[in-house]
Amino acid sequence: MGTTGATGTAGATAGTTFLLARHGATAHTAQGRLSGCTGEDPPLSEVGREQARRLAAALRGTGGADVLACSPVLRARQTAEEVAAALGLALRVEEDLREIDFGDWEGRTPAEVDRDHPGAQAAWRRQSTGPVPGGESLEQVGDRVARVRERLAAEHPGGRVLLVSHMYPVKLTVVDALAVPRVVMHRMHVDPTGISEVRALPDGDPRGPWQVLRHNDSAHLRAVPA
Repeated sequence: MGTTGATGTAGATAGTTFLLARHGATAHTAQGRLSGCTGEDPPLSEVGREQARRLAAALRGTGGADVLACSPVLRARQTAEEVAAALGLALRVEEDLREIDFGDWEGRTPAEVDRDHPGAQAAWRRQSTGPVPGGESLEQVGDRVARVRERLAAEHPGGRVLLVSHMYPVKLTVVDALAVPRVVMHRMHVDPTGISEVRALPDGDPRGPWQVLRHNDSAHLRAVPA
């Protein structure tokens, strides 16, 4: 288990709000493939582009953001470009917001991993410190994402900071805000372009606490084809 609360919120300025959005769907999303940051780099599908447009409209209608940062991975960057255009924001690319490195499992379905490596995936999901074979651990991903949050919170005290990234960075940010072990993220779901939101509370402690305002808000996806 990791030192979730301290690592995930250190350095945050009271009142800083992070809006967290996952990218839109790709062909890998539709096929249920493990799509990290070192395998294929699929673009948004037509469904994903429509989801990104709806995300942008939803964010514009609820106050927007002061700052927009995104993962360098293509699907996240394309989603963030839609949002940047709608909100009139400059787009800042943050390398450490990339998705987990799925290593040897990149581009495969969970069923394919289980077929070829029985029990390996289940064992990996029961802990947070051991990496995917050839890839990263939850703690490694959580720590690099936390460093981005810490820096942006210090740069934009009291601001609304929008991070467009991936399933793992979003879920790990929420579990860090809750100060629970990072392995808990495997019990959570995030839809393509689902929105989560966390806010630092003013108690004088630079580690937080954080308040989770919402998780996986996907009302804007109603009537979008699957």
